[in-house]
Amino acid sequence: MWHKQLNWLCLSMTDFGKNLSAIRKQRQLTQLELANFLEVQPRMVGRWEQGQAKPQFDYVIKLAQVLEVSIDQLAFGEQGREKAVFDIKNKRLKELCKQADSLKPEDQEVICRLMDMAIKQDRLKQIIS
Repeated sequence: MWHKQLNWLCLSMTDFGKNLSAIRKQRQLTQLELANFLEVQPRMVGRWEQGQAKPQFDYVIKLAQVLEVSIDQLAFGEQGREKAVFDIKNKRLKELCKQADSLKPEDQEVICRLMDMAIKQDRLKQIIS
């Protein structure tokens, strides 16, 4: 465990920047969109990706949360990727999610909002009951 922490401290920020850029692009986010999620200036994201600046640890945590990756994956790239713990058990839902993943971002957003509304409605029903 300490080995990974020491590697993190010694990590070239260029590697971190390359990993950040690759993950951001996989998530189909622009630097501006990512900056808005983090409430930082877009040029900061660009500086992080180019290895010109180091993000504070608070932002590393926020980056991992927003991009839905582990800190290890941000720091070490594919080597830090852990197997997904979460698995969708409903086969139909799982297949629909796979298909939705290839849709345009605006269509994915509509699906996310629908799912969010359904979950909130269910929670509300549980509270009322």
